[in-house]
This record gives sequence, C-alpha cells and structure tokens, in this order.
Amino acid sequence: MRLINMGYGNMVAADRVMAVVNADSAPARRAVQDAREEKRLIDGTAGHKAGSVLVLENGMIALSALQAETVAARLQSENEGER
Repeated sequence: MRLINMGYGNMVAADRVMAVVNADSAPARRAVQDAREEKRLIDGTAGHKAGSVLVLENGMIALSALQAETVAARLQSENEGER
C-alpha cells in the first residue's frame, strides 16, 4: 500500500482515492456536509481551509488543505513510480 501526503503530515492510501475535487464546488460542499452528518468524513486540514475533497472507494470523504491540482499531481507521480 502506497501512501501520499495530503498535507500537514496526513496520509491517504493512493490506491483508495477515486476522485479529487475542488472543495469550492457546490456538489463537493454537499458531499462533505452529508459525510459529516453520516460520520464518513476525515478532516485532514489541520484547521485550515479545505482546498480539495478526496472521494475514497469505501465511501469515505477526506478533506485536504492542499489544492486539488497538487493532490492530483502527487497521485499521478505516485502512479508513475509504480511502473
């Protein structure tokens, strides 16, 4: 299992991430609110503003303070490292 840093020392399993979404979009905000109410939210922002929302394959939602482009680049470099 390979982990990627999603900011402030928090890690997520790279192979479990299904989508990385900008946290400012309305659908992402609704997904975060639903996940919070259903206790499926992992807040990795360390008190900072959320920059991206990571949708995990088990239905959990993870918040990152990093921008979606940064997280996606880390995922992409992780995938290229496997080859």
